[in-house]
Amino acid sequence: MNDNPDHNSNEFSSLLRLGAFFLTAYAVSSIFKRDHDTMNYVLWHKNHIVYNGICYEDRMDARLNEHEVRGLVFDEYDFDDAKPREKALTIERKLIRRDRPKCNICYNN
Repeated sequence: MNDNPDHNSNEFSSLLRLGAFFLTAYAVSSIFKRDHDTMNYVLWHKNHIVYNGICYEDRMDARLNEHEVRGLVFDEYDFDDAKPREKALTIERKLIRRDRPKCNICYNN
C-alpha cells in the first residue's frame, strides 16, 4: 500500500474520470434508446393474423394482457425490435392495410 498523498489523489482522480466516462456513456445510451422505444407486434389465432399493433417496449407483457382481458383470442404472437414511434406507426398502418386483420378497426378499410 502506498501512503503517498499524491499517489492516493491520482487514484481518486482516475476513478473519478472512469466514473464520469461511464455516467456519460449511460446517459448517451439512454437518450438513444428513448428514441427507439416502440415495437410492432402481431397476434395470430390458428395461423391467421388477427391483430397488428404497436406498444412501448417496456409494456409488451401488459399490452398482451390487455388484449386477453378484452376478449381478443390469440394463440401466438411475435414482435420486432424497438424503433422510433413514428416509424412503428407507419409500419403498423401498412401491415393492417396489407393483412386486413379481423380485430383491427383503424386503417382496415
